[in-house]
Amino acid sequence: MSSFTRPYARAFVEAAPRGYDFGAFLEAGDAMAHAFETNPTLRAFMLAPNVKRDAKKGAIQELARKSGIDAYGTRFLLVMLRNHRLLEAGAVFRALRDLNDEIQGVLRVRVTVPEPLTDGEKKAIQDALAARTGKAVKMQIDLDPTLIGGFVARAGSRVFDGSVTSAIRRFEEQAGQTMGA
Repeated sequence: MSSFTRPYARAFVEAAPRGYDFGAFLEAGDAMAHAFETNPTLRAFMLAPNVKRDAKKGAIQELARKSGIDAYGTRFLLVMLRNHRLLEAGAVFRALRDLNDEIQGVLRVRVTVPEPLTDGEKKAIQDALAARTGKAVKMQIDLDPTLIGGFVARAGSRVFDGSVTSAIRRFEEQAGQTMGA
């Protein structure tokens, strides 16, 4: 993460109108950031020194309108344009999502499982992680058929390993200590 992303995210949060819908901004902004990251023509246009700032500003306003970004969010994007940070919008939005989650007491977790989960299994994992962390948990589920069973949950640098492989390893360690092997 670049050194400027968190300050931009914090400024956005602190200056936002009371009751601002960060979720709606982030959802719409993700589409726009994806366009900046994957569309070489758009990137070239934004980077071109011979394209007047007013033309770039108009393009941003139109893209924001089509993406469903409100007036406050559009002004923020225009500040990023003025400060030559617009093409890093994706990183700023990720920092904003992290900061908003932190403020809201939400923990985003990437859960890896060997096969699709039932709704009950998802809820059980979510409840267990919420009880362990004291936060509301939002999960993204990934499949890894090489897991024997259970799950591995990652939240930033924290890992919650509830896999069968981990349980077997712990059992072997405990058995080895008990039996002196």
